[in-house]
Order: sequence, then C-alpha cells, then structure tokens
Amino acid sequence: MKYLGYIFIIVSFSLHSQRNQKSISNITKEDIFLSLEVHNEAREDVGTPPLTWSIELANDAQNYAEVLASRNGRLIHSNYRDDQGENLYKAWVVGGALESAPSFPGRDASKSWYDEIKFYRYTKIRRFRLGPAIGHYTQMIWKSTTQVGIGWAVSATGAVFVVARYSPAGNYIGEKPY
Repeated sequence: MKYLGYIFIIVSFSLHSQRNQKSISNITKEDIFLSLEVHNEAREDVGTPPLTWSIELANDAQNYAEVLASRNGRLIHSNYRDDQGENLYKAWVVGGALESAPSFPGRDASKSWYDEIKFYRYTKIRRFRLGPAIGHYTQMIWKSTTQVGIGWAVSATGAVFVVARYSPAGNYIGEKPY
C-alpha cells in the first residue's frame, strides 16, 4: 500500500508540473487527440504501451518545425535532441502554396509515418537499409518510448513542416522495436 502512495505522489507531481508548463506548439487539442490515437493504435497492434502527450517535447518539436519552415528546404534531422527521437513530415503543393494549412497536421503526419508499416518486416534496426523508409514507423512503436510531442509551422511558400519528438528515443541499431 505504501508503494501505491508513492506512485500517486509521482503521477500527481508530474501532471501538476505539466499543467504549469506553457505550450508554444501550434497543435490544437483535437489534433493532439487524433495524433495520439494514430500512434497508440499502432502501438496497440504490436503490444507496446500507449504514449502520453508531453508539452516539453511539443515545445521542442515546435521550435524545430519553425527552424525547418524558415529554411524552407529538405527535411534534415536536428543535431540537438538529447535523448529524443524525431519524426519529420512536409506537405506542399508542387508549383505553389497550399491554399491553407491542413486542419490536423499532426494527425496527417502520424498517418503518413504509420503507412510505412507496409514496408516493415519485423527485424532488428540496421544502420543502412535498402528500400523505402520505415524508421518513422518504428519510432512510433518503439517499446521503451513513453511520450510524444508534436509541433508544426508553415514556410513562406506555404509548405507545412511537422516535427514529432519522442522520449526516450528509439531506433537503436541492432535492436528490435518491440
């Protein structure tokens, strides 16, 4: 019974400290719900525990989404992530700007990352892999990852850049995701 008391105090403290933290992410509450739903359904399919939302990770993701939008170029992973995994996504119209930002960019990006499942065969992560990308999907379902946060920004030309940050990071070479 004493052990349960400690868990309650830790969970209460964690929730309280997140409530006091200000979110700078552009993502809406509905998009958070939809993004988590895509992630957690993928995780349920392979038997990994559900992710929770992290304001801190969302803020880090938002900051990097703004960097990518300001560069308005290729998707290049950040070098400053500590122990955070990272998924990147870009939506644009060839020859012009999107008429408006998508209603749910976090969900759209999450679905795109999940779609890599069709190329994944349960195996260890390799440094070099021939064929379509699967690393976004494997980060989504990584067994030891517990939290996610997403941010997005629009470039001067109307491209939408979405960044997801995960903690702890996944996709370790030589390991299986679950």
